[in-house]
Amino acid sequence: MDNFEEDNRRLKFEAAKQLLAPGCKRNATISVLNTLLDRVLTQPENVQASNSRTSYSRNEMMLDSAGIYTGDEDASDQDLFVVERKTFKSLCSGLVQQCGCLSNPSWTIASFIKKGHVARVQFVCPHCKQSRVWASSRVLSGHYLANQKLVHAFTCAGMLPRQYMNFALFAGMGVVKHKYISSVYLNQLYQQVVTDVAEESMKAAVERVKESPHHAKSGEQHRVAQTREVACTKIVLPQVIARGLNITEVAHDYQATIKLYVRQLGMVNSYDTWHGTKNVAKQLRHICAGTVRTRDRTWFTELSDKARCTKVHLYWCMRNCGGNPVRLRAMIMNISKHFQGDHQSCSSESPCQQPGYVPKRKPLTMPAAISAYEAALRKTLIYKNADSCHLCRDTYWVESFNHQLLTYLPKRIHFHTKTFEMRMNLAVMDWNENCQRMATSHHEYTDVRRPDHHSTYNVLVKKTYRFVNNIWSMYVLRNITSQQILQDDEDDDEMVLPDDAAMYDGDYVDSEDDDYVCSEDGGDDEEEDN
Repeated sequence: MDNFEEDNRRLKFEAAKQLLAPGCKRNATISVLNTLLDRVLTQPENVQASNSRTSYSRNEMMLDSAGIYTGDEDASDQDLFVVERKTFKSLCSGLVQQCGCLSNPSWTIASFIKKGHVARVQFVCPHCKQSRVWASSRVLSGHYLANQKLVHAFTCAGMLPRQYMNFALFAGMGVVKHKYISSVYLNQLYQQVVTDVAEESMKAAVERVKESPHHAKSGEQHRVAQTREVACTKIVLPQVIARGLNITEVAHDYQATIKLYVRQLGMVNSYDTWHGTKNVAKQLRHICAGTVRTRDRTWFTELSDKARCTKVHLYWCMRNCGGNPVRLRAMIMNISKHFQGDHQSCSSESPCQQPGYVPKRKPLTMPAAISAYEAALRKTLIYKNADSCHLCRDTYWVESFNHQLLTYLPKRIHFHTKTFEMRMNLAVMDWNENCQRMATSHHEYTDVRRPDHHSTYNVLVKKTYRFVNNIWSMYVLRNITSQQILQDDEDDDEMVLPDDAAMYDGDYVDSEDDDYVCSEDGGDDEEEDN
């Protein structure tokens, strides 16, 4: 390519080509790029566009930002800002409008100020010196709409304010500080909006439960699981009952105080199966392993392979006891007979009832080992609390919500009460909307740390975030309703391009509360919050 009318254009092209060449793996890409650039760079400069007042050189200047970055610009030229679609359309239409001197549009940028994520640009006509000001966002209740929406976005995403600030600062897209974020949360009614939308979400969840076929069945149970704190159960349970749900059973971790409270209310108490069996292997360790000197006296080699498999047997007993505590205890004691080779009381579906069955575990033959094993089975939590484990309940949904809660409320962060409640409500809405997603497929996997453990992994459909749009819609509606028209600063004698694009459902006002600005020379200037 040697048809360059300007040396600087040749230099830019050669630099771009050198940058591209090492990363290109196919010659076809370079060939296509050369062909396209040949067609663009060889066109004459006096080609006129469809609009007689717009020349090719001006179009080339406007499209220059779509070229290849060669690294020869100043760092301030890489500064970013956020623009609304409507305000961008107003900018495009305003740049081709004639000013009062009726000359061809040739606006120049006199100043560039960034407030938060929003850019305010002052355009000046070089002929008559008339100025017009364009902002990349409209204003809602005295604050730029784009700044408020980004506060809404990082909040609903579960980001911490410091994480958002670092991200925005490193990207060079401006940032709003704690003072502005607190103003949006409190003065702009954002926290109250989140509370109201969360209340509607919880009401809708309750109505879905009431309308489900299970709620209409006689004797059907709805279980409420609350972990760790007795006081929380005493607060949450009456609130759930007040919403009209027929609560007849409460499943929880092993908390004796909650068990007493639930039975005082005339409800069925159930313990979580996982917490009931998690320490079984540890409880059997003293009879399954030990020193050589105490072998077959305090621990027995016949029990060395029984610790982990006993936990599996306990799960099976709870799941197949038919809700009968007496039968549950009998099935637990039958585990010892099963290892002794007595399968008369075993289930007909068990492998031990099939012809040619060969046991995988060491058989129990020593009377002392049998006695020690049966004593250990009677000491298990499942056996001693069979009346609370016979229904085989779990707290899966509570654990699922606790996992979701960490996205919005990390344990290592101490939040203010209002902020804690707002983030809790966001977690509730997120979980209510996505907790029962359908599975698109199922995959089985094996953990290398536990080769004998096989699990099924459900691939769920993509999450939805309708609650985010609901919060934003209600937030905007309430601010528009309570919005008062403000006046510009006395020293801001400016016009907007065009006028109807500056205020979100109102007139244009300047925002004095944004905490991050750019000086006119392009450098960053942060206003510290006291």
